[in-house]
Amino acid sequence: MIYISEKFYITTAIPYVNAKPHLGHSLEFIQTDVIKRFHDLIEKSTFLVCGADENSLKNVQAAEKEGISTQTLCDKNAEKFKELEDKIGYLYNKLVKSSSKTEHMPGIHKLWNLCDKNGDIYKKKYKGLYCTGCES
Repeated sequence: MIYISEKFYITTAIPYVNAKPHLGHSLEFIQTDVIKRFHDLIEKSTFLVCGADENSLKNVQAAEKEGISTQTLCDKNAEKFKELEDKIGYLYNKLVKSSSKTEHMPGIHKLWNLCDKNGDIYKKKYKGLYCTGCES
């Protein structure tokens, strides 16, 4: 017997909002939308979450270039992402911004505390290069 869950959860990558959305974002939104709609058709309880990553050096640099605050830049560009999603008929269930103190931060704090409790957070010297383009 094969067990198939009646629930399906899907999420997009959470894009940096240092600029307006581009074709690659549209592709990902359309792909996840198709997957969500398929699962809806086969009557699975489906939840699609998308969002905006506002915690990036790229966002800070883009805001400085425009002479505005980072949050103002993020809010402005997140709205452009929302407009794109509305234009293509994207059927997401939840849009979460990483600056949300009520929706995003509690989960991050819980994850951080669990990682700390399990010994996954530790101090160590790091040697290497940091690439802003890759955020790594």
